[in-house]
Amino acid sequence: MIPRLFLSMLALIPGLALSQEGFYRFTVDQDRVAGAADFSFLNSPLTETAKITAADGRFVTADGRRVRFFGVNLAFSANFPEASDAERIAKRLRRLGVNLVRLHHMDTQPDANPANAGSLLTTGPYPTLNPVAVERLRRFLDALKAEGIYVNLNLKVGYVFRPGVDGVPSAAIPTQSKPLHIFEPRMIALQQEFAAKVIEALQLRDDPVLAMVEINNESSLIYSYQTNQLASTVAGPYRTEMQRQWNGFLNARYSATEKLREAWGATEPDSDSILPNRWQLELHANTAGSLATLDDGVVQLNLTRNDTEVIAKQIGFSIAAGDAYLVEMEVRADRPANVSWDVKQDVSPWRQQTNRTVAVTGDWQRVTMAYTAGFAMDGIGRMGVQLSGSTVPLQIRNARLIRRGRRGLSETESLEQANIALPGTEGSHPARTRDYIEFLASLDKSYLEAVLSTIREATGGRVPVAGTQMDFGGLMTIDTHAALDYHDYHYYVDHYNFPNVQWDGRDWRIRDSSHLAGGLTNLVAAAAARPFGKPFTLSEFNQNWPNTRGHELLPVMSAFAAFQDWDGLMHFAYSHGRGWDSNVPNGFNLNGDWAKWITFGQSAFLFRTEAVATGPSLFKIPVGYDDRLRYTRENRNRNFAPFLSDVFGIRTENAFRYRFAIDPNPEAGTPEGLLERPGAPYVSETGELTFGGGVFVVSTGPAAGVIGSWTGRRTAGPMDVESTGFRTVLLTALDGLPIADSRRMLLTNPGQVLRSRNAAQPGAPQRIVRYPGTTDWFTVEQDVSSKPSGDLNGGVGPTWMERAETHITLRTQHTQLTVYPLDGAGQRMEPLAVTPSENGLRFALSADAPWYEVVAGEEPNQ
Repeated sequence: MIPRLFLSMLALIPGLALSQEGFYRFTVDQDRVAGAADFSFLNSPLTETAKITAADGRFVTADGRRVRFFGVNLAFSANFPEASDAERIAKRLRRLGVNLVRLHHMDTQPDANPANAGSLLTTGPYPTLNPVAVERLRRFLDALKAEGIYVNLNLKVGYVFRPGVDGVPSAAIPTQSKPLHIFEPRMIALQQEFAAKVIEALQLRDDPVLAMVEINNESSLIYSYQTNQLASTVAGPYRTEMQRQWNGFLNARYSATEKLREAWGATEPDSDSILPNRWQLELHANTAGSLATLDDGVVQLNLTRNDTEVIAKQIGFSIAAGDAYLVEMEVRADRPANVSWDVKQDVSPWRQQTNRTVAVTGDWQRVTMAYTAGFAMDGIGRMGVQLSGSTVPLQIRNARLIRRGRRGLSETESLEQANIALPGTEGSHPARTRDYIEFLASLDKSYLEAVLSTIREATGGRVPVAGTQMDFGGLMTIDTHAALDYHDYHYYVDHYNFPNVQWDGRDWRIRDSSHLAGGLTNLVAAAAARPFGKPFTLSEFNQNWPNTRGHELLPVMSAFAAFQDWDGLMHFAYSHGRGWDSNVPNGFNLNGDWAKWITFGQSAFLFRTEAVATGPSLFKIPVGYDDRLRYTRENRNRNFAPFLSDVFGIRTENAFRYRFAIDPNPEAGTPEGLLERPGAPYVSETGELTFGGGVFVVSTGPAAGVIGSWTGRRTAGPMDVESTGFRTVLLTALDGLPIADSRRMLLTNPGQVLRSRNAAQPGAPQRIVRYPGTTDWFTVEQDVSSKPSGDLNGGVGPTWMERAETHITLRTQHTQLTVYPLDGAGQRMEPLAVTPSENGLRFALSADAPWYEVVAGEEPNQ
C-alpha cells in the first residue's frame, strides 16, 4: 500500500491525479448533529441576568459571572437569514459551542432592492435602513438569544460615502471611506445617526443579546500615518479640512507662531542618496540568472530559473537611529508581477527597517517608502527587491535612499494665517513629528468618543464598546481608546494573495504554510499587543481553506488564549452568505470546512471552561507614553513583538511560559523573567502546554492533544499518539472528569478537506496545485480555462477528508474501552478493535471518520 503521507504530498504536484485511497467522502449534517459531537450543553438561554458589562479587565454578567466568548463572524447577507432559517442556524451555532456572533459587513453593500436583504442599508441617503433586513436580523437575534448566543454589533465597516447623495464634500472617496470618516465632520455625524438608528430599529436597548459594539473596523488615522497612506487617501476638500483642524490643534498648543517656530527648529536640506549605486544579485536555491545594465541607468534582472526567490540589492550603507529616511525607485516588468521591497540589515538577524509589496506592471511607476529608523545600521544596510517564483524580466531605475532634512516652518507659514501645511514624507524636528502624531491621535480619540456617546445613550447602559483593532492603530491605540471598554486584535495565517486583481475569486493563491512550523508568531504578536486592565479579544482570525494544515489552528489557538486569559475569540467566518447548505469549503468560511468544524466544539470547550488553566503569573511590560510615541514614529505598524524585543530586550517567546500584557502606566521596570531566553521546548508555567519542534501538546485534566508534524510516538498526559505526518489529535472529556477517570470522551483526528473536481466528476477531488509559474504558491485546480484558480467562493460536492491514520494508546482506570467512529451527524458506527498493550488500551483510528466517541467501562444501559 502507498503510504498516506506520500499520497498527501502527491496531491500538491500539478498534473497528478489524487487517489481516492488517501481520502474519503465526509460531510457534517449540521442540523442533526447530536451525542458526543454536540456542545450545546455549554449554553443556556440569555435572560436579564446575562447582560454583559466590562469590569476589572473582564466581561461579566449582571449577576457577576465571568464570561469568555468563543464565536464566529457572519458577513454580508449571512446576517439576515430568512425566517425559516433563523432558528436552525442559531441551533447549529450552539451545537458548535458558539456563544457569540460578530455581525460584520452589514453596511458594505446597500440594497437597491430591499427585498434582497443583503445589507442594513438601502441605496437611499446614508443612513437609510432596510426594513426587510432589520426585521430578519431582529428575528435572528431572538433565535440566538434563545440558544444562549450573544452578538457583537459592528457599525462602520465597508460603507463608501457618496458625495452626490450623502452631502459630504465632493472628491474621490477611498475604499470603505478610510480614513476620511474619522475626521470629516459630516461623516462623523452621519455615523452617529447610523448607530442610533440601528440600535433603535433592532430594539437593542437593554437587550441582553447585545454583548459588545465595535465602532470602526480596521482603520485609524494613526494606522494610515504608519503605512504612509495619508497623502494618497486624503486629498482635495478633505485635505483642506484636515489642514484646518491641524492649524487649530497647533494654535491651541502654541498660541503664537514664534513659540511654534522655536519648538520646531530650523529647516535643514535633504542628504544626497546614501546608496552606493552598485547592484548585486543574490541567487537562492534552484535559481539562475544575471543582472544587466541597460541605457539610462536601467538595471534588468534576467532570470532563467527561479524556483524560490532572487534579490537585487544594494548594500554597505549606514543608517542612524531616529532619523527620517525616504527610499524610492522606478520599476516595471514585461508582465504583471508582485515584488517585495525592503530596507534591512544585510547580516543576521536581518532586522527590517521598512518594507512593502509592489504590484509591478508594464509601465514605469515610481514607488516610495518613508520611515523613521528604529535602529542603527553601521555599514550593513541593504535595500533589496525580491522576486519570488517568477522569471519575468524586471527593470529598476533611479533608486535612491536619502536622509530627510528636518522640516521647520517656512517663512510664509504662521498660526495667524492658519496656513501651516500638513507634514508629508519629509523629515521633521522631533517636536514637529510628535505634534503631528498627537494631532492624529486626538482626531482618532475625538471620533471614537463622539460615536461612543451615541452608543451609550442609545443602549441605555454600559454595553462594552471597542473602537478599532490594536493592529490597526498600534500602541497609541491605548491612548486613543482610553474611554473605550475593551481592546481587539486580528490575525490571519496564510491569508489569500491576489497577484493581479484584488479579490478575484478565480485568480488567487496561498503559501500553504503551517502556523506551528512558523513558530506561532501570530499568537506571540497578539500576546505582545494586549494592554493590561481591559478585556482583550480577537474578533477575526483564520488559517483559511485550502491550507492543508488549517485544522491545526483552533485547538492551539484556544488552549494558548485560555492560558493567556484572553476574553474572546471569533473565527472569521461562519458564512459570507446564505448558502447554508452548500456543504463545500470555500473562502474563509467555517461552513463546509469540515477540517476545522470537527474540532470547533472541543476548542470552545478548552477556551470557555477551565479545561486549560490560566497562567498564574502575569508579567506587565512597562510601555510608557514616550515609548508608545516612539513605536508610532518609527512606523512599527503591527510589529509589537519586535518592538518589545528591540526596545526592552524582552524574549517574547516567553508568552508560551507566562501570561503577559502591556502596562501603559508603568511603575516598575521590565520583569526579569521576560528577559531570559527560554529553552526549547517551551513549557507553560502550569505544565499543561508544551511547544517545540513544530509540535504543540495539550495535557490537562479533561483534555489531551498532540498537534503538529512528527514521526513515531508523542505523549499527552494519559494518551500516546503514534503517527507519521501532520496531525491534529484532540481528546476531551464530556463528563467533566480527568481523562484518566472519564467514562465518555470525544476524540478528533481531522485531515485536510477538498471539494469535488466538478459536477461531471463527483468521484474526483479537486486537487491543490502550484500556482502557474511558481514553486511556493498554491491554489486549487482551475474550473474555467481562462483563469488559473478554481472558484474561491464556490464549488461542488461531495467533500473529501484526508485519511489521517493514527494509533492511540489510552491509560485509564477502566479496563474496558469502546471506541465508536461517528458519522456526519455524530451518530455511532461500528466500534473499533481495542487491544491491551503494556502502556494501556490501544486502537487504530482507521475508520472513514474524523471523530470518535470513546466510552470507558460499561455503558449505563449494559
